[in-house]
Amino acid sequence: MTELNDPKRRMFGDYQLKPNSGVNPPYSPAYPVEWGCTLRTVEIMTRVAPAKVAQLLSDTPFEIASDRVAFRFMLSPGHSMAVHAGQMFDLMVTVPVRYKGLFTETHIFMYCSDPMGICAGREVFGYTKKDTHYAFDERADGSIAGWVRRRGIQLADFSFTPDPAAPIVRIVDGAELPAGEIHVRRLPHPERLETAYADIAYRRTPLKYSAPVPGRCAMTLHPCEYDPIADLEPEILGAHFMVSDVYGGGFDVEDRRLIERLIP
Repeated sequence: MTELNDPKRRMFGDYQLKPNSGVNPPYSPAYPVEWGCTLRTVEIMTRVAPAKVAQLLSDTPFEIASDRVAFRFMLSPGHSMAVHAGQMFDLMVTVPVRYKGLFTETHIFMYCSDPMGICAGREVFGYTKKDTHYAFDERADGSIAGWVRRRGIQLADFSFTPDPAAPIVRIVDGAELPAGEIHVRRLPHPERLETAYADIAYRRTPLKYSAPVPGRCAMTLHPCEYDPIADLEPEILGAHFMVSDVYGGGFDVEDRRLIERLIP
């Protein structure tokens, strides 16, 4: 990019910087308040031993609502935080939870291909985001194959093939599905290995998924000391593919709440 004012909107797409956002705001990180994209998701639904999830969420006040864990391989074509790359990728490893009347979800592991997406989720909302490289290859027959790799270490391989006879398994049984995301957001203490402050942040972004397309899947998780997703030892229950043409963020379109201050 050589033109100072970026007339082709290659920095953040069609969105504009808002007061106190971007460049050098009076807080960290500098990120765009508004963003948007489409979303293509392979969701592999699994069952995980409840004690394993409880251990990962032991320092949160959330009530776990199911023994299911969703592995969501998510491609975001045209993501305005990654216009230069053409798309962004996330792997969300997600569980349903309840807290203070909210029926929502939290991500026990999460990986993202874009630095702006990492800081906007992790530092602002407390997501567990880490950096990743990925493959998400869609074929003409509707099948999808890909992988997730972090700093040269393979973490996951996955594949999906549409099959109308396959079961559709959601993250909970029943008509009501959890909505939005909730996390404990923490700032480390500069002097000691402890938390300086922590609070609970909730957000619900606009999302209009298509009806799930059922299919057959395979997923291999690779052991890694620093990214122990394989330790979950998930039992695969089903898989499906969904598309949303509506996905985005900003105060005008999403529900953002600071639920509670924990520390100090």
